[in-house]
Amino acid sequence: MSTVKRFRATTRRHPTAVDAVGAAFLYFVAAAPHGPGSVPVFRSPAVLALLGLGFAALVVRRRWPLATLAVATAVVVPAVAVGAQIEPFLIPVVVATYTVAVRTDRWTALRSAVPTALFLVLVVVLLTPTPGFTLESFARFAWIGMAAAIGDAVRSRRANIAAIEERAVRAERTREEEARRRVAEERLHIARELHDVVAHHIAVINVQAGVAGHLITSQPEAAAEALAHVRRSSRAVLDELGGLLGVLRRPEESNTPTEPAPGVAQLESLVGSFRASGLDLRSTLSGEVRDLPATVDLVAYRVVQEALTNAHRYGTGSARLSVSYTESEIILEITNAVGEAREGGTGLGLVGMGERAGAVGGTIQAGPDGGDRFRVLATLPLHLGKKP
Repeated sequence: MSTVKRFRATTRRHPTAVDAVGAAFLYFVAAAPHGPGSVPVFRSPAVLALLGLGFAALVVRRRWPLATLAVATAVVVPAVAVGAQIEPFLIPVVVATYTVAVRTDRWTALRSAVPTALFLVLVVVLLTPTPGFTLESFARFAWIGMAAAIGDAVRSRRANIAAIEERAVRAERTREEEARRRVAEERLHIARELHDVVAHHIAVINVQAGVAGHLITSQPEAAAEALAHVRRSSRAVLDELGGLLGVLRRPEESNTPTEPAPGVAQLESLVGSFRASGLDLRSTLSGEVRDLPATVDLVAYRVVQEALTNAHRYGTGSARLSVSYTESEIILEITNAVGEAREGGTGLGLVGMGERAGAVGGTIQAGPDGGDRFRVLATLPLHLGKKP
């Protein structure tokens, strides 16, 4: 740390002690003789006491700047009256004026400096043996105005620095909040992708493993076929997770080939996988097939995938899928007979469907349809930014 920085740090920690040392130093400098005629005067205890009072007030200049200026100005009157030179007494006045300008506002500094200078000019004119205005008199009191101007400049600079630092802190806080928000969004996105990718295949594995366990002794061929479904679904899960982890790696670490995101065009393959896993699934398509924005295409696929996974897992083994195109929307309806209670379900799948649909301006309605069937109805816009 440099000497200047150490001095500033010490000043901030012990301002009163620093001011006391500075006031003592200035006192001894000011009390030194100033010309042959002033030596007898400054050996006067009364004048030295008055000068000491003026400098002693500087010890508390930071806490009470206006009171310090008042005391420093007041001691000038008796000093001039007894014939002491005014220059040494102007030093605490100048320091006090500077402090007022630094510690208060510009208007307060102006209202303090101008009356102080005028008052001291009047004191000199009235109390010195040879009264009168001279250039020398004006030069003396110009230091008061200069001290006020310098103090105001220092105060403005400090205020600007403080404002810049505050803006920097606020900007850093905003960046941290934005980073936390992005992290939360990414975590939610990853959670959705993991749920969508894994849930379907795990549901198939669960069903087929149960079938295999039930038929392993009575119908070994059927059990082997069910285990083959388990093996294929397990491989699909591994492939999907491998692709997802490849995306999460840094670009230089990723060696996973990039595949297009699934969409409505892959629904036929998705329906086939559910049928192969034992779900009695009927699907219908109506309306003119239209191209969808990439995000809407992915949302439509994920909604159907999640709804059919729930139907396969919690239904009675049958479901119906309807895909309808209108001029401005794609409508997806998935229904299934209600089977066992949804024990063990977290409800995150339905929440995720609603969040995905809402992100592209769509809506999701999910729940019993009033009978013994569960219905998921998704309405998604064909054009982003246009809600149905």
